[in-house]
Amino acid sequence: MPKRVGISLANKCQLLFGAAVLLILTAALAVVWTRMQTLVKVQPLERARDAVTLARQQPEAFLGNPVATQATDDDPAITIRYVPGSSLPLFLESQRQLQPVVDLFSAVPDKHDQIQTTVDDQGRIRHRYLRVFRQADTRNGPPSPRTGRTSPNPNRITELWVVTLRDDSTPRQTVANRIYIVAAGLLAGLLAIAVFWFITTRLILSPVRLLRTYAQRVADGQTHIRSDINTGDEFQDLSDMFNTMLERLRDRQDQLSAANKTLDLRLGELAESNITLYEANKLKGEFLANVSHELRTPLNSIIGFAEVLQETLADQTGPIDEKRKRYAANIITSSRRLLDLINDLLDLAKIEAGRVELNLQTVSVADTVEGLITLIKPVANKRSIQLDVNVAPKLPAIETDPGKLHQILFNFLSNAVKFTPEAGRVTLAATAVPPLNNTDRPRVRLAVTDTGPGIHPEDHDKVFEKFSQLDPSVTKTHGGTGLGLTISQELAHMLQADITLDSEPGKGATFAITLPLVIENRSAPLMPAV
Repeated sequence: MPKRVGISLANKCQLLFGAAVLLILTAALAVVWTRMQTLVKVQPLERARDAVTLARQQPEAFLGNPVATQATDDDPAITIRYVPGSSLPLFLESQRQLQPVVDLFSAVPDKHDQIQTTVDDQGRIRHRYLRVFRQADTRNGPPSPRTGRTSPNPNRITELWVVTLRDDSTPRQTVANRIYIVAAGLLAGLLAIAVFWFITTRLILSPVRLLRTYAQRVADGQTHIRSDINTGDEFQDLSDMFNTMLERLRDRQDQLSAANKTLDLRLGELAESNITLYEANKLKGEFLANVSHELRTPLNSIIGFAEVLQETLADQTGPIDEKRKRYAANIITSSRRLLDLINDLLDLAKIEAGRVELNLQTVSVADTVEGLITLIKPVANKRSIQLDVNVAPKLPAIETDPGKLHQILFNFLSNAVKFTPEAGRVTLAATAVPPLNNTDRPRVRLAVTDTGPGIHPEDHDKVFEKFSQLDPSVTKTHGGTGLGLTISQELAHMLQADITLDSEPGKGATFAITLPLVIENRSAPLMPAV
């Protein structure tokens, strides 16, 4: 299932371009806004400076009056007053609000002018500009309008000019400037958005959407379509590569279709072969079961007559009788080996045919171990092999098939006694296996450990294969068909148990079976392990 897209490419482009336009216009208009505000604020200062410069260029207009005024009506737009240094104390006495400013000029020699802005009761803006000239400023310039001479103190204030401006245009200019800036920003924003919309929609998003449509149709199975984008840029290259990919995909589909047809034919042939093999295997199993069953009756008769013959010759001691006794013992031994082979083949055939049934009972682990030791003890005593039993106390009873469990453990014990050298040791241990987690079940582990030659780790899986014999010379000495462990593994699978092998060369071997306390899913079919 394709991953759902949270936001489309078109929306991303529009949002990003819109944000970029907004940011660029805001930054550009902010600079213009700041600059125009600065110009509006600086304009009264420049007007006042120009007025003082013009008045000083025409000093004769102010020589007759220590405080001169230039005005056109009762509320003039600009008023210029000139105060010479000699009249400055008298002027400051009448204009006490200017005293701090003049003191500042006197304290700071580098400061020459200052402008103050006020708003009267009628809401009109007025600017008052103060400009001072010191002896240092007028030494090389024109003399004072009053005295015509310069003062020997270069920092002494020789002139004070007070310019009062009535500012009626600044509010209007400010509002007009803001209107122009906002209008220009809106117009530029709309124009930029229109240009960006055209670029993104026609030049970028349109080919992308067309490619997406083609890809969706291909995903729906229409592999015969071809992309037709002629933009002369990377999108056209992408379209050509898309068409090339479709061509190769079509070729691969044709090849796969041909291969599928061939595979269908092969599968049909294999199915027929499997049916034939299944029927042949079934016939083989039935034949093996029937032959094994039919062979057991004459073998039992041969064993019985050989044992009678052995008993008849038991009291006779002649040379011929000793030879006959030996022949009878060989007949009994060979017949029993053959009978064991037939029994193993019959059990394996039943397991593979799925005809084995479980007879579940509650079994005591301690009683089972004791019965097994009793059965294997005579064989072990003949070879001076010591049998050890290690059963953990308070083992819980288990629910299983006692016959099949007995068969598995007896097979372990028989192999251990068979391959353990004389005067060796075989140990049968039973322990409880606690659950590893909340989903695990408590189990019981039965292990048979010997002191035999051991098994290489790479051969651990091989010993469970049918008719497997790791060392032919050893198996010929001890006998065996190689079916015991195979049957034990199949029976363990039916008992929902696990068989493990722990062995190394020269360190003996440990065959263990781990059984659950209770067999679950009893209704499930009991099939042999694969």
